[in-house]
Amino acid sequence: MIDKINKENSLGRETLPFPVDWVRTQPRKVEDILSGLSVEEQVRTILGLDPYLQQNLLMLSEKAVEVTRSLPVEEIYNLIKEVGKEDSLLVLSMASPDQLQYIFDVEWWQGDKFQPKRALEWIVLLDQCQDPGTLEWFLGEDSDQKVVLFQALFKVYKQDEMTDTYEGVEGLEHFTPDGVYDIFFKVENSKEIRKLLLLLYEKDQRLLHDLLEAVIWYPVTLTVERAYQWRMNRTSERGIPEFQEAMGIYSRLDPETLKLKLPSLQEFPVSRFRLSPRYPLAHLDETLFFTQCLAILENENRLETLRWELVCLANKVIVADGLDLSSMDIRHRVLRKTLGYINIGLELGAEGDPEKGAALLDKIWIQSFFQVGYQQLRQVRSAASTFINENGTYIEYFISSGDKERLGALVFRFPQVAEMLQEEDSFNWRDPESIKDIQAINDFISRWKFYSRFVRQGLGLSESTLSSSLGEFDYPESLDAMNLLTLVTTALAHYVLFGRISCDPLSDGAAKSFLEMIFLPGIFQDEVKVCNEDLIASFEQELLKTPMAWTDLDKTCLQDLLRECSKNLEVQFGSLDLTRPVDWKFAQGLCISTSPRPAAGGC
Repeated sequence: MIDKINKENSLGRETLPFPVDWVRTQPRKVEDILSGLSVEEQVRTILGLDPYLQQNLLMLSEKAVEVTRSLPVEEIYNLIKEVGKEDSLLVLSMASPDQLQYIFDVEWWQGDKFQPKRALEWIVLLDQCQDPGTLEWFLGEDSDQKVVLFQALFKVYKQDEMTDTYEGVEGLEHFTPDGVYDIFFKVENSKEIRKLLLLLYEKDQRLLHDLLEAVIWYPVTLTVERAYQWRMNRTSERGIPEFQEAMGIYSRLDPETLKLKLPSLQEFPVSRFRLSPRYPLAHLDETLFFTQCLAILENENRLETLRWELVCLANKVIVADGLDLSSMDIRHRVLRKTLGYINIGLELGAEGDPEKGAALLDKIWIQSFFQVGYQQLRQVRSAASTFINENGTYIEYFISSGDKERLGALVFRFPQVAEMLQEEDSFNWRDPESIKDIQAINDFISRWKFYSRFVRQGLGLSESTLSSSLGEFDYPESLDAMNLLTLVTTALAHYVLFGRISCDPLSDGAAKSFLEMIFLPGIFQDEVKVCNEDLIASFEQELLKTPMAWTDLDKTCLQDLLRECSKNLEVQFGSLDLTRPVDWKFAQGLCISTSPRPAAGGC
């Protein structure tokens, strides 16, 4: 944790006036040091730290309320979400009305849909703060969002204007704060709402009456629409755009944008001391080229505006992708995606030179690098789509389930790459984030282009041949278990046994004879046998005689494929005792027929 904090601080160019571990081991010393710092100095100290550490420092500050309210609203929101709403009540109780407004604007809406359940959860949290000061927000000027909230939570009738018969309130809990307005709750948990209404009645009776009148008379749909528009006005000022504007990030880069003057801090959302949120940099992988460039960027003003650009760009991605702004999992994933696309574009532009990369960051809007990175992914998606359209039904007969998933993930709107989880036989999918990832994807597509041609021309298997031969073998037991390695290894067996290339299924006896021939004799009885590389090399030379117009890349792919076959043979069959019967269902890698049948169309 300490190393992470130090790394983040180095990126943020801020240094702590005390060792990090003092927060835990010597909090009184930290408290004394903080007391000697100005509010701005404390804010600078707290920014960029781990959210848990931020909260701990706020608890130790004598000026905690002022410091909290001086932090960018985005930073406060990130702190509360990372730590957890229930575990950050102290910070929430110190938040300013503007900070609360930002939180509610993000949390209470999903797109243009108001979320009353979420809103109620926050009302309950505010009540747990045990501080009526948190209700300052309800005394603000903007009433539409409050009316929408109340309309979602309860119905209101006025005794001096209504009849004694109230419609649609049967079974609903009743409450009246003043004997004039009858309130019927639509939700089961009304304790906190009651308390809120009474507090509002005590603080500003007229305001409460105005809100209750609005609940009665305002058309629900129009009020929601108006509240949403006001919400969009506020969030756009904080770098959360409307959908159409956000979609601009996926347009092709206009070269003219490279000539645009870089923004000043005054062009970004207002925060006290003109400080930017630091949390996006917490998601930077230290191995990324982008991180290396930032580490040597000397222009502090540019670094400050760049952080704001990252916040606004990540918000654009969330909106453009139609995602939920309030989900921390989504925010983490989007930040990683955003930083990854930027990294790809920056790597291309700087040609892998960190000094050149830092110079580019000092001159060019960060969104430009994002767009360049995205264009690389568009090209990847186009190449994968073309290949699948031309070969998809054919390779279905021999592509492994893992490679099928990898290939399918490349035609998503945003192509994904797979990371094999070490402890599980499964993938972790993520967005590409480096030129190395792009190269790996292109290599993967190139390999499968080769495999498709190789099976057709090198092994002589047409789609009709593959389709008709499926019933000619007993093992593998299904099409799902069939793969390229099995076909190639079967062809290797025919070559070793009979001196020809064929993918016809082997009899039990022939398969055992092949295994006796392909493995070198072992010294010890229980050791895993290894393949005779001379036989595999001879097979390779025979394949190179097939009319495929072999390129150097083809030859490299073939060598890699044969190495995989050799490895699979050793793993699947290298420990078998061939003097005993073989249960072929437990050893994958050869086409086996256990009963006599006519030979299928071979290679």
